[in-house]
Amino acid sequence: MRFRPEHYLEAAYERIDAARKLHNERYYPEAVYFAGVAVECLLLAYKTRENPEFESRHDLRKLLKESGMADFIRHKELITLPALLGEVWSRWKNNYRFASYSRLSSEFRMLKLDRGIRGDILKSNSDTAVRNALEIINLGVRRWNSEKS
Repeated sequence: MRFRPEHYLEAAYERIDAARKLHNERYYPEAVYFAGVAVECLLLAYKTRENPEFESRHDLRKLLKESGMADFIRHKELITLPALLGEVWSRWKNNYRFASYSRLSSEFRMLKLDRGIRGDILKSNSDTAVRNALEIINLGVRRWNSEKS
């Protein structure tokens, strides 16, 4: 199956919407996973506009560099992009799709992503991942749409 940049952009919308719904339904591991996939889709949309070949599958930091998305972002927004991406990246790895609730909770504890959290650490981390991924998607889509105008 071949994908055009617009296909990845559409998938980014769908995945972030799914992540929000999953979070609201308390499917936190799934929400975290879909939030990361949404960001990956957005970056692939930018990347494949210039070159359909890419090397950094599932590595959001490398994919951000390869995507050239930063070249399209206003300076003010560019300052926040690495922080937003860091919040998602620290909570998302492609192999988390295999993790159970308890396994992902253990992983987040090991990564010290439980600091200062009272209650369900997956709920809090899911919220962080989804919110930051949504901001990245919105930022990328705004720039995408303004280029078409």
